[in-house]
Amino acid sequence: MNQVSIQKPPVFKVCLIQMSILLPMAAIGLGLSVTFSYSLLLGGLLQIIPSAYFAYFAFRIVGAAHVNFALQQIYRGEMGKFTLTLVGFALVFLLVKPLHSVALFSAFLAMTFVYWVASAKVIHR
Repeated sequence: MNQVSIQKPPVFKVCLIQMSILLPMAAIGLGLSVTFSYSLLLGGLLQIIPSAYFAYFAFRIVGAAHVNFALQQIYRGEMGKFTLTLVGFALVFLLVKPLHSVALFSAFLAMTFVYWVASAKVIHR
């Protein structure tokens, strides 16, 4: 009987794709203002870092023998992602002055879109 091995998807490749888009976007933002640029960077990082945290926990366990533990890790990763996102936004709004909130939220949404598209493409392969 042939055993089929499930390989871990290259989810951290998605983070690299996001960073390869975010960094040039922030560099271009320097043309408008420094505040706009670092607001873009922070907004993107507020999506990328929690997503990487989730990916670490969600995809480190593979195999049917570890289903309960894997599910537990997915829950842990999702709660951590949610917490990191909330705390990240709170810290940015409390500590970063001046802040360009439109740039912050635009980058967050753009990186969320990139995450969805890149994840679908990377996992589909």
